[in-house]
Amino acid sequence: MTSAERPAVTPAEQPAGFVLRRLGGTEAAHRADRLAAVYGQAQGSRAEPLAHFAENVRTCVREYAGATVLAALSGGTDGEIVGFLHGCDLQLQHWWPQQIEGALRAKGRETWLQDAFELIELDVLPQVQGRGIGTALLTRQLADMPHRRVVLSAEPEGRARELYRRLGFVDLVPDFAYDGTDYRAALMGWDRQR
Repeated sequence: MTSAERPAVTPAEQPAGFVLRRLGGTEAAHRADRLAAVYGQAQGSRAEPLAHFAENVRTCVREYAGATVLAALSGGTDGEIVGFLHGCDLQLQHWWPQQIEGALRAKGRETWLQDAFELIELDVLPQVQGRGIGTALLTRQLADMPHRRVVLSAEPEGRARELYRRLGFVDLVPDFAYDGTDYRAALMGWDRQR
């Protein structure tokens, strides 16, 4: 997709009835259990144990460069979290970048590892999906971030990939397998200058 075909990335409007707000590191750590609950409901049987997910969020916001949590809240700026986007600067010393680095290099796509944001998670509660919350979270992040690129992994099929493609993401490695597992994922990327 060329830049002429891709929609311009501008901050999304607030979805009707919801407020988008970045959580500071302390607040994100404090609300990590709620983020895990949203993640668990959105992912269903694919979810990792929620306590582990919550601890990973806490570690990320306390220790990782560029960590961010952008939340969609119902009922105002202090409302209940109904969706969120979570990520950080892509750092090659972390587990996930180490997992994907070889596959990207094998495809000649190692530049995607430079000046990149690692989108760790984007989840919306099932009962409010389809209201533009995921789109608003992602377009806000793309518009606000200082990075040139975003890299993520998604289920090979499903609504998430449709959202990413609609916003200009491309397949980098469409049939990726994590070391020592049969778990399949699609590695996707977005580049501000494409």
